[in-house]
Amino acid sequence: MGVTGKSLSTALVAVTGSVAYLTTTTNLTSPLPADDELWATKSFARVNRYSNPSLQDDARKRIPLSKVRPELRDDEEALAIEFCRGAWAGYAYAPQRIIMMLANKGPRTEGQLFGRQQLASSNYELGTRFSDHFEVVERTSNSITVRSGGSPSEPGPREMDGLCVVSAKVDKATSTVDVSLKSSFFNSKVPDPDGKKLLPFLVELLHRYYARAMVDSGARYLTR
Repeated sequence: MGVTGKSLSTALVAVTGSVAYLTTTTNLTSPLPADDELWATKSFARVNRYSNPSLQDDARKRIPLSKVRPELRDDEEALAIEFCRGAWAGYAYAPQRIIMMLANKGPRTEGQLFGRQQLASSNYELGTRFSDHFEVVERTSNSITVRSGGSPSEPGPREMDGLCVVSAKVDKATSTVDVSLKSSFFNSKVPDPDGKKLLPFLVELLHRYYARAMVDSGARYLTR
């Protein structure tokens, strides 16, 4: 086997191991239940104004409270913010973060967040924009909702639009923290009652492992 063959074999083993790790340490639900709280949010009603069908999933991870940093354990808002920081500043988003910074950072996007340190220290207040692709559009005491799918400087309808909700909830009965990255992607530009498929199957599958990786990345910031 040549160098190329060895490299491909090594890469395949690494990818297989990563997929197995994410599959066993995170959970993914798709589609979301009909009574999911996302559907009742102001952001979803405003952005998905035609109530178009969506590609939707919820990647989750449960962490024992004993492993969570002590200063975060009793504060769901602090947990959600730190989880959000880890999702965007951590390993999973790193390739896209670098590409977005090289492609979009400039005078037009002054005031947006691009670098790892910026994303790792932001409080993700309403209106926070980053990577010229995301904007915080809603917050609760334990969740942060981010609009994606296009530049926040062009806030109109999009053929590929979406909302991502990062959240952290303490379950005192089980002494755990549940962290979640919930996604919903849809066409917000025109009515699409038949729900034309937004993404090819392979891209959809990759997105779901990407979501699992983002959750794992965010969770690491709670335990480091």
